[in-house]
Amino acid sequence: MSMIKFGHKSICFLLLFLSTIICFGVLTGCSAQKLSANFDEAEVKAAAGNVIAMVNGEDAEGLRGVSTAQMKAALTDKLLNQIYGDIGKGGPFREIKEMNIRGLTNKENDEELAVVVARAEYENRSFIYTISFNKEMKLAGLYYK
Repeated sequence: MSMIKFGHKSICFLLLFLSTIICFGVLTGCSAQKLSANFDEAEVKAAAGNVIAMVNGEDAEGLRGVSTAQMKAALTDKLLNQIYGDIGKGGPFREIKEMNIRGLTNKENDEELAVVVARAEYENRSFIYTISFNKEMKLAGLYYK
């Protein structure tokens, strides 16, 4: 019997694939809709821009400071260093090209969220950030690809 060997890139792809499946699973437990009246669109856009700036500035304490309790616990130094390394491969930040905002309601707990999908341009590539906030404008989710 031969053994399958996975290289570093294969493992990263597998992790990304699994993460994508998990994200789709989470989103199917939520219903997409227009942004709730409980959110101000300009405030949500500004908060998302601030989160991207903190990622670019490797501001761990800033990110934790604007996060929900669950996100604070999830944003370990190890995870943040991985995020900073991945984003750093894009080169210097240039600009946010576009932001789309939608509302979501988590069907499990009826929590309303504002979700921003932002395309950020860097010198060598672009990243798509998906950033969510709860009604208190606390960071409730941060994904990138």
